Amino acid sequence: MEARGQPIPKFLVPPPLVTPEDQFYLSGFWELSTCRQFGFGIGPIPWGEVIRFAQFAGLDDHLTGVFLRTIRAMDTVYMEWWSKKNKSKEGSGNKGPGKGK
Repeated sequence: MEARGQPIPKFLVPPPLVTPEDQFYLSGFWELSTCRQFGFGIGPIPWGEVIRFAQFAGLDDHLTGVFLRTIRAMDTVYMEWWSKKNKSKEGSGNKGPGKGK
């Protein structure tokens, strides 16, 4: 289908492979996301919470560093996505009668 210029239907595209290691990082990221500060936007996941999670999970010093860098990278992408998503909501907000011509 794709060779004919048509996209492959979503139901035919296999889901991405998520290894047990990937699942650990994904679960950790979403669990740690509950610790972030919200105000006029979202803040990053606090460093101390990431370290505490790593200690709770029993990671050694090396794996704690890997976990911290991985969560930071995921968090950066998530915050950029969140910011773009919410800026587009602001731009398409209710202008009401006679507003935003």
